[in-house]
Amino acid sequence: MNIITYQQCCFYVFGNVFNIIGIKNGGVFLKLKSVKIRNFRGYKNETTIDFNELTAFIGKNDAGKSTILEALEIFFNNSTVVCEREDLSVDATDTNIEITCTFEDLPGIITLDTSSETTLHNEFLLNLNNDLEIKKVFSATAAKPKSKTYIICNHPTAEGYNNLLELKRAELKKLARELNIDSNEYNASNNASMRKRIWEHSDNLNLQLRELIVDKEDSKKIFESLEQFLPLYSLFQSDRSSKDDDKEVTDPMKIAIQQALMELTPEIEKIKEEVQKKALETAERTLAKLKEMDSELASSLTPDFKSEPKFDSLFKLSIQSDQGISINKRGSGVRRLILLNFFRAEVERRINESSSKNVIFAFEEPETSQHPKHQEMLINSFLQLAFNTNSQVVLTTHTPALAGLLPLESLRFVTKENGVRLVKSQDESVYEEISNALGLLPDPISKSTRAVLLLEGQGDVIFIRHLCNKLKEGGVIPSTLEESGFAFIPTGGCGNLKAWKTLKLVDQFNVPWCVLLDSDNPTPEAQKNINTQLHLQQSGIKAYLTRKREPENYIHPECFGVDFEYSDLDDVKVIANKHTSVAKGKILEHYWPKMTFEQIREMEQYTLEGGLIHYEFTEMITDFLSLVKQPALN
Repeated sequence: MNIITYQQCCFYVFGNVFNIIGIKNGGVFLKLKSVKIRNFRGYKNETTIDFNELTAFIGKNDAGKSTILEALEIFFNNSTVVCEREDLSVDATDTNIEITCTFEDLPGIITLDTSSETTLHNEFLLNLNNDLEIKKVFSATAAKPKSKTYIICNHPTAEGYNNLLELKRAELKKLARELNIDSNEYNASNNASMRKRIWEHSDNLNLQLRELIVDKEDSKKIFESLEQFLPLYSLFQSDRSSKDDDKEVTDPMKIAIQQALMELTPEIEKIKEEVQKKALETAERTLAKLKEMDSELASSLTPDFKSEPKFDSLFKLSIQSDQGISINKRGSGVRRLILLNFFRAEVERRINESSSKNVIFAFEEPETSQHPKHQEMLINSFLQLAFNTNSQVVLTTHTPALAGLLPLESLRFVTKENGVRLVKSQDESVYEEISNALGLLPDPISKSTRAVLLLEGQGDVIFIRHLCNKLKEGGVIPSTLEESGFAFIPTGGCGNLKAWKTLKLVDQFNVPWCVLLDSDNPTPEAQKNINTQLHLQQSGIKAYLTRKREPENYIHPECFGVDFEYSDLDDVKVIANKHTSVAKGKILEHYWPKMTFEQIREMEQYTLEGGLIHYEFTEMITDFLSLVKQPALN
């Protein structure tokens, strides 16, 4: 039976997942700030692209979206995609392909050897914005060009002070003596100490922006030290096919390896057990996430090792169909569904473990062959990974449903004007171009609409409708929001493209709007929500965050029918799912409609300092109703 292996899953989704899971040490990892591309395929002119925690490239086919992701792959790895002579732009006037990455969140200390530490600032290796800028140049005169690496920095150019990073220790000592610098003012066994004192000796270093090649002496050592801090980059290509295991190639050294392994049998057996255990845990997490999307498919799959793991070959873990159908023979949607759920499980693991390692996950068209509901789940995973871990996510897409859920600041529009490729961002006109290019439509609004309430999801619509009905029945509000002409629009948030497009329509109708968001307290997302609320309030918009974590936290314990405890800040979806048969995503719509007026009043009540009692949603709805004229309470 042909089966998809654990190794294929790992390498297909992440490149070398074992590197991602934990080879690099230390707590500081550089964050990609921007990339410049010149003479690479369609990008003849130097083009600068900024990056956020989440960056999404949108544009028509052949606009140049994938080229950006592949340029990054070449810069970081030159493996999944390899720089070739044919990558040189056809309009290039020279033979150099240039890819330049700028990084922020820099390490404070750089270790050159066991006795020498320095900083990028002390070595004059930062650019004019105090960022680290690394350029790799590939000369397209060879079929497989090799790169030369430069640091672009504001560096001394004064004669005698412009080449200190290239000097050996004896040369630095000689220079210090020639400058009559007191030997007590520096450590003669520490190159960084000598350079610092020599530079301090100059009246004018004449700092200028330079391209400093890092191939000699301490410049090379510094770059080698910096490499451990560079983010890991993993490219997931949309057109990369799953393959059966590569056939082994007979090698004379195989016998030597087998003999060495036999001598280490006890240690290897112990390691094999641990690897199997951890690999199976990963497969189980993948299937658990798959079950949320397609429980029937998940139930027909079981994790199973293809063979006894051996150290002279790869560990082979399979996700095997009990019907004897090879995963590679299933539809492309099923294959991608399994692989993408491996990714979703990895997202959850990284968040739970609070990993300090910085990884850039790059995905080409993750929506390919996926149901719209699955696309929304994937976007939620991307948002969690980008904003809740030390990772960055890069996407390409041309699907309106997917793009509409993305934050405005993440959008990059890739287009061609007068034969020149451009990458546009951070502008109202750009959002309009993206919307028009995708055919993204705003949510429909009735002409009778008097106000609009933006909500995060469809479950929030169920929440607010039942809430208003019960509060009106209890006599604490004069009418429901809908009776007063409010339209409820779930947008997945209020800072994304879908919300922006909808509000453009709201502006045309000249009706007021307001916002209700989950606080997400105490998750890392909470501060982002607070910032959004403050920004909206400063613009005169009525914007509220739930005092508790999310709407599920307001469900009265009696509604569940079983006894279990939870706090205002717990993830009630997860806890309730463990004690009931209801899926996490269905908890709110299943149990909230059971809430009575009395239960709602009990769960929305809170007390401020001084003993003053407040009713959160009653006061919130009353404030929303003030946007339109209301009849007086009886």
